[in-house]
Amino acid sequence: MPFCGYFLTALIILKLHFSAAEYSAPPAPTLNQTAVGGSSVELVCQAPEGYGGLVFKLYKMQQLIDKVEHPSEQQRAHFILRGKDTEKENLYCCQYDRSMISFYMQPEPEVSVSPPPSPHLMVEPSSGHVNPGETLSFHCQAPPDPQKQPPEAFLLLRRAKGTPGSMVAPAQLVSQSHEAHFSVKTMGREDGGEYVCLYQLKSAKTGQVNSTTSQPVHITVIELPVPTLFWSRHKGEVLECVGSPSYPQGFFYLYRVGNLSPEVTHQASLTQHSARFPVPTHNEHGGQYQCQYSVSLGNSKVFSKMSSPVNIPCITGYHSCTSTSTDLALIVGSVSAGVLFLIVVAILGFAMHRHNLTLQRVDTESEDNRQMLRGRPSFSEPIYDTPMATFKNPSLC
Repeated sequence: MPFCGYFLTALIILKLHFSAAEYSAPPAPTLNQTAVGGSSVELVCQAPEGYGGLVFKLYKMQQLIDKVEHPSEQQRAHFILRGKDTEKENLYCCQYDRSMISFYMQPEPEVSVSPPPSPHLMVEPSSGHVNPGETLSFHCQAPPDPQKQPPEAFLLLRRAKGTPGSMVAPAQLVSQSHEAHFSVKTMGREDGGEYVCLYQLKSAKTGQVNSTTSQPVHITVIELPVPTLFWSRHKGEVLECVGSPSYPQGFFYLYRVGNLSPEVTHQASLTQHSARFPVPTHNEHGGQYQCQYSVSLGNSKVFSKMSSPVNIPCITGYHSCTSTSTDLALIVGSVSAGVLFLIVVAILGFAMHRHNLTLQRVDTESEDNRQMLRGRPSFSEPIYDTPMATFKNPSLC
């Protein structure tokens, strides 16, 4: 081979050597398990800080089983393992673009732990029917644990249909006890629904473990519609209390406002939801009345709220009613006459006072005139005391 051929071959070999030496693969990513959900496991392939790639590959041993392509350079990619791929004996690694291969890892499938058995929930009143403002008493009891491990806490939940439930009372922390009591004061219909309870155990492997929930108890907070009270003179003086058509054959009560005990009690017939009361004859001076009704639901008796008060005027035909009206009219008339008399006296007094002042001023002026007239000479008197005296005595001339 000529010298030039050897020289060119040497150059090619040197170029290939230095080109290979100049290229170095990006550092390897890390592959970690992030979540377990049911029968699936999630893995994340993470490139080191400052590196990224467009294509991330997941290998099972040396076999490519999944690939994620990004439209722009990213630092990580997520892979989901399902079925037999989640078994612990499998080994996985990943790579981004032409990077080095990550270390192998084994997936950790979810550890299946059976929850503790459910407790038993009881409520008082046992019917579950209450009025607004009444208090429910719940008793949650866990089954005896064969391992002698008592619960740490009990929880009481109220849940609507299709929801997991929400706590309605503070958790009851217990010590060496398998039961807990809860008290819940109802305010309205919103406090009704399903109530369940559960308890919590402490596990060395999984931490805190919740039991399955108890069988639900159903609570109904009954708000009977408020009755209406009418006063009518049709067929005599009567008060009619009308309740809800949904609750016939209820008990109706008539109260005088201010009294805690009912004046009259009446039960409606099987098809009626109202009751009529004659106006009590011992209250002929009138007054205010209210009514209320109650119904039986299961073993509970539920009461409605009081109706609006109705004013009953004085009943005609009673002597005391008539005399009372007459006396009132006389009193009003007497007071009016007295006030009118005082007004007239005041006006007359004021007028007389003004008249006296006028007379006094006139008399004063007359007296002054008289005094002036006394000092003024009269026109009937002579101007001189000795008139014509010069002519009578001629010697004076």
